[in-house]
Amino acid sequence: MSVDSGIVEEELRFKFYNSGAFFLAYNKGCTRYGDMYKSRPDFYPVYSPSGREVTSTCAYRFNHHKSIFIGHANVNGINFFHDNNPTHTNLGDVVLEKSEYEVDENGVHVITHNGWITKAGDRLLDEERNFTVVANEDAHIIDLTSTLIASQTDLTFEQDSHSFLGVRVADTMDVEDGGLILNSNGQRNEEEAMRQYADWTDYSGVVAGRTVGVTLMNHPSNPPSPFFTRNYGTFLTNFTLLQKYELPCGERLTQRFRILIHEGGAANANIEDYYQQFIDTPPRW
Repeated sequence: MSVDSGIVEEELRFKFYNSGAFFLAYNKGCTRYGDMYKSRPDFYPVYSPSGREVTSTCAYRFNHHKSIFIGHANVNGINFFHDNNPTHTNLGDVVLEKSEYEVDENGVHVITHNGWITKAGDRLLDEERNFTVVANEDAHIIDLTSTLIASQTDLTFEQDSHSFLGVRVADTMDVEDGGLILNSNGQRNEEEAMRQYADWTDYSGVVAGRTVGVTLMNHPSNPPSPFFTRNYGTFLTNFTLLQKYELPCGERLTQRFRILIHEGGAANANIEDYYQQFIDTPPRW
């Protein structure tokens, strides 16, 4: 099924279209064991405006890297990052429990509520995750807001490299195959950009003969969030990369991000303009 522009909801995903072309899906996740099992929601596939697939899911190493995803490996001792890996104990699932969407002149808006649930079935926290998708000729935009809610107990998000909003780029885009990591400070690749604070970090490289890229942007209102960057193809903005974060019972942590899927490399993608537009736009949620 396709539409000219907008959104189609299926049982397990939302599909986004622009001028009749399918360019993005948001997978809801599915905790029924078997062929449809998925421990947490993610975006996949993710296509650039020219139709290049810019991310990978179940990568050749670290198959918990699911394209564009959110997780944390140690929240009060529960691991919401590593899927169903039997070498990791105390695993949990991020379960999409409610969703709705709206379409207007500003884009497609998806409103969701997630429960972060242990394998024993206990609710550890709630999350309101809402995002707006805008398709353009040179870049697609995902503006995402995640609000973590300590609805049950005090929460400790331990210091861990396996956290929070991450991207696994297409295999041909990684630095090992000629790609480039570049952040807003001008630092390049894992050697310079790892554990650095930046307004944004971009990962670009060649897919099917054309350079494309993905940019992660942090809103200034977020907690200090350095980037985790790897030359093999993953990068994350992570508010617990260098220190733990405490969230008392009854309180909320809201983080805003922009994800830019663009044509060309970072030098010609107008990233600073997109970033300024992002921080100048009042929050929708």
